[in-house]
Amino acid sequence: MASNNSSQLVAMMMISKTEATRRKPLVMVAIQASAMVVMMVVGALANGVICHCILKHTSLRTVTNIFIMNLATTDFLVCIFCMPFALISCIVDEWVFGDLMCRLEGFLLSMLCISSILTLVLIAIDRYMAIKYPLKYCTHLTNSISVFMLSTIWCYAAICSMLPALGWGSGYVYVREENICRPEFGTPSKDSGFTSFLFTSAFAVPFSVLAFLYLSILWTARKQFRQVHVAKNIIQVKPQTDESTKNTGKRTILPEFDNTCTEVTSATNTTRSLGFSTSKNRKHRRKSKTRGFKILLLIVAVFIMCWSPHFVLIFYSSIAHVKIPLEIRVITTWLAFLNSTMNPFLYGFLNGKFRSGLKRFWGNKILCCWLWKGNEESRAFHINR
Repeated sequence: MASNNSSQLVAMMMISKTEATRRKPLVMVAIQASAMVVMMVVGALANGVICHCILKHTSLRTVTNIFIMNLATTDFLVCIFCMPFALISCIVDEWVFGDLMCRLEGFLLSMLCISSILTLVLIAIDRYMAIKYPLKYCTHLTNSISVFMLSTIWCYAAICSMLPALGWGSGYVYVREENICRPEFGTPSKDSGFTSFLFTSAFAVPFSVLAFLYLSILWTARKQFRQVHVAKNIIQVKPQTDESTKNTGKRTILPEFDNTCTEVTSATNTTRSLGFSTSKNRKHRRKSKTRGFKILLLIVAVFIMCWSPHFVLIFYSSIAHVKIPLEIRVITTWLAFLNSTMNPFLYGFLNGKFRSGLKRFWGNKILCCWLWKGNEESRAFHINR
């Protein structure tokens, strides 16, 4: 009897020891929870401000801003309906909301993430059309067409997210290392190719399209800047007469530089003053061009940084049967959530035209508008119709 009690005690100690080693370190939980709270609050506020401004002010309801509002709405829903469940699961280290809620939460998270990624592609298409085909832009991308495109990506995202629940793959499960409910990815033989399909349709193809469009924008914009530079060398002339011309009957042509001439760029559909004769204006235009290039490169870099680790890790681990360390899986998941927090700043507050609208209606109450007060350089490569 005593031996049985001792063996049970040893077994219980081994189970408790295994459970203790299985739990995440308290420091890691505190860091994860703090980061999630910051991302959740900042993302909800920033995306909410963008949605509110576009809905409230009709002058901001352009085609580009419709796409931006859809992106902000998607990211706002992620911050409100998905991040809180991940936060609670991170703190208690388990899923406490039941199996049905796990499937619903997994479906919602997958649909919102796919919709957010595809909206980034639509924004890239919008900017590409405005710069590559400025004269056809207004006729090809109307409000009705933009609504149709958004409806299409929402339907596609919903269908892709419904596939695991309908039997393709292993369904939605809670992944403790990532603190979220998501499809259970596996080898192509186990999940009938669902992992490969999701990796291709939700990451590989959108990233390829995004990279191609922004590289094309950079190339086209650089070409247009060169054409504008050549056009600036065309000078206006006025006939000048003096005593010598009266005597000789010949006319002397003197160049005159017009400091009030305007340049129209398809990148912004706006005009701005040019001073052809001053080096200060040339320096300003070079700085504006450089800033525009940096913004486009930053957009692509953030997309790669936030989404590629998560998708590549899932795909690689399912194919190679490799056990990924806990810390790496946590970081990749949190980077994916971080994208919802960064998008409103990349596509909204860094947009010079959109920020000007915020200043016009809200003054300098918004911190980001106050920080960039008087700085119009970031208008380059942002589109307004």
